[in-house]
Amino acid sequence: MTDLTELLDRASALEATPMPITDDLARAHAALRRQRRRRGLVAVGSVAVVGVLAGLAGPPLLDRGPEGGGTTTASEPRSNVQLVAANVSTGPYTFGKLPTGWEIQGEFPQGVTIAIVGDDDQEPLSFLGKLVIMYDQNRPSGDATEYNGREFFSRGDSDHSTVSVRTRAGEPEGTVSVQYPDSAGWSVETMIEFLDAVVVGQDAQPGVG
Repeated sequence: MTDLTELLDRASALEATPMPITDDLARAHAALRRQRRRRGLVAVGSVAVVGVLAGLAGPPLLDRGPEGGGTTTASEPRSNVQLVAANVSTGPYTFGKLPTGWEIQGEFPQGVTIAIVGDDDQEPLSFLGKLVIMYDQNRPSGDATEYNGREFFSRGDSDHSTVSVRTRAGEPEGTVSVQYPDSAGWSVETMIEFLDAVVVGQDAQPGVG
């Protein structure tokens, strides 16, 4: 009985002794703080990288004006393609500005094709990957942007975009548009500046469609 009594006394003493958990909690809190700091640094770093990439490669933004739609005003044109002053006529169309590295490839009464210099596709009526200037009598539609006193309309498709504007007084009545590939590095602002310098002559024939 003496041995049993001693064993019970020892067990009772062990149960009454508090477990030394304060050191473990301190270590756990320190580890949690280090983990949170690492996560915070990773999050900040990720935001910084996204910001840099957006600044380098992101498409330029239009000045959208007050939220809720309506006509906007085009900001300074920015894109991977540069425009240079020109005075080039082809058929019934005259271009006051042309993109560097591109050339007029073909003209027809309803429009003009402009391709990258040295493009393998030399077929004037093949539009893939080219600028296509078109004249028609359809009503322009899309997002409206005011530039140089005129209202331009832009809209996008699967792999290309289109900017349209009503012809000026003195030009044949209708709409002149430019369709351009999204992969070419054009911005909407630059396309608007380019299209604003296109003059439609009286011999232009409206396309159907």
